[in-house]
Order: sequence, then structure tokens, then C-alpha cells
Amino acid sequence: MPPASPLPAGDPHRVITGPDGAVDVIVSLSEYQQLKAAREELDRLRAEHTRRQVAEQVRDGMAQFEADPASFRTLTREDLLRDDVFDRP
Repeated sequence: MPPASPLPAGDPHRVITGPDGAVDVIVSLSEYQQLKAAREELDRLRAEHTRRQVAEQVRDGMAQFEADPASFRTLTREDLLRDDVFDRP
């Protein structure tokens, strides 16, 4: 169900703000349901796209390793505990 309307009382429109900050004006329950379904589909497509990108990166990394395993090194515990550039304030 859409949130309460910030518009004047008696106005049939409802305003809903999406997760991306987009504001849509809803005029009926069926329109709201269509918008909700469209957003769910968009979220599903984004998640699928992300999974494909991760899988592609994994395949690329595996191909690079198979081509030249010597260029990869095993990280030691000290390597993992060392401060990274991104760990610094």
C-alpha cells in the first residue's frame, strides 16, 4: 500500500519515493501494483547483471591463473594482516 499522501486531503493521487530517490505519482491501486512489479523486475535484472559480472571476473581470473600460475602468489597470514591503503583513515 502506498504511503499517506503529502498532497491536500481529498486528492486521489499518492506519492511514492523509490529506493533510487525517484518520485512517482500513483493514481490507482492497480497502477501502484504495476509500478511495484516493474521495480521488482528491475531489481531482479540488476541482481542478475551483477551475478554475470562476478562470474565473468571469476572466469577471467581462472584463465589468467591457468595461463601463468607463477604470476600468482599465496598470501601469508602476515600479508592478510598488513594494513591496506583503504584501511587507513
